[in-house]
Amino acid sequence: MSKSNILFSLNKYPIFIVCLAFILTACGGGGGDGDTSITPPNNPPPPSPPPPVQTGIFKDLDVSGLSFSSGAESGVTDASGRYTCETGALVFFNIGKVALGSAECSTLTTPNQLVTDNATFDLKRANIARFIQMLDMDGDPNNGIEISALVRQAADNWAQVDFLTADLDTDLVTIIADAASVDGTPHALPTEQQALAHLDETLDCAYAGAYAGTHSGTYSGAAGLVIGWGGAGLGYLPLSFEWEAFDSTTEVEQFGGGGNSITIRQLPEIDHSDPNFAGPITAQFTTPDSISGMWEGGAVQFTRIGGDDGSEYRLVGKAESFSVSDRAAAYISVNYDGTNISGQAFEVFGGTIYSVTGTVTGNAVSLTATGGGETLTGTGNLSVFPDGSPDEAQGTFSDGSTFSLVACRLN
Repeated sequence: MSKSNILFSLNKYPIFIVCLAFILTACGGGGGDGDTSITPPNNPPPPSPPPPVQTGIFKDLDVSGLSFSSGAESGVTDASGRYTCETGALVFFNIGKVALGSAECSTLTTPNQLVTDNATFDLKRANIARFIQMLDMDGDPNNGIEISALVRQAADNWAQVDFLTADLDTDLVTIIADAASVDGTPHALPTEQQALAHLDETLDCAYAGAYAGTHSGTYSGAAGLVIGWGGAGLGYLPLSFEWEAFDSTTEVEQFGGGGNSITIRQLPEIDHSDPNFAGPITAQFTTPDSISGMWEGGAVQFTRIGGDDGSEYRLVGKAESFSVSDRAAAYISVNYDGTNISGQAFEVFGGTIYSVTGTVTGNAVSLTATGGGETLTGTGNLSVFPDGSPDEAQGTFSDGSTFSLVACRLN
């Protein structure tokens, strides 16, 4: 081919030649030893998912208007005292510039959880409780505590309160006057005894209830526990309890409990280790809704049943029946709003959780318990205190078992 023809051919296919050269270079053409890989784009890794968030309640009873923050979560506790927090993180509470303290994110926080030093535990929790109760807008913490928006705004100018002071009355003179001025209502500081009585009554009911679980070791199987019924009476600290367990293979039953066996610091501890009593057990609340520990033959674990649906009262108790050949017992925890009852029961010998619903009409109680493929109905009566608040519900289920449920103020 002539030179002119060759030039003509090259000029005719310039794009093809360039593309071919690019391909050969990219593929390592020419027999070189260069890197033949293609570097991917430098894309950043996807962002980590946000941490899980859960809801908790600040109680002394319910405390609304309390500022909180936990990671990306922040706000003010609502009318039921509810807040949100990042699971595994701390949640901080404050009123304006007054920091109350922090606690682990959980379903329940009280002034007790804001105190970490046992040496100053009683003084600090008392002062925090006195301060919060004093800020209640209507001056009656027995119907719940509401901190107004006007007080929160005024608190932006308050100095930090020393909750380890032995003279809180003097330290809060200006703050008390300020709160009364913006709310237009009196704000009185309760005494230490008044504040702790109110707080401890709240704690009594917060931890009272029925718990379903297991026991293992020498024997194993279902186990149930009740706090705040009968001998496990309410209205004082330390609380008391009863527990029962059953090994269905060996048909061996464990039983124990009694008074003055539970103390509450940050979280309650159960200590019923006296060998002279049946069923020694030592355990601790690992969260406000779960208990873990040891009995004389091994380990025990319990989880709260019945929960808290925001009702004003909690009814805690037991259903039991006796016969010649066996004994069946169920621990019960239900919520009561003045008309409706809802919650759960745990039948230890069958390891069965029942859903419990019902109503109260006048003083007449009607219950339905459903679980394990059966439905039981119950009827009884509710006794009340002179102020009309509930005391105890007693009656009989359709299988012949009797029930007794003691009331406490929950919300």
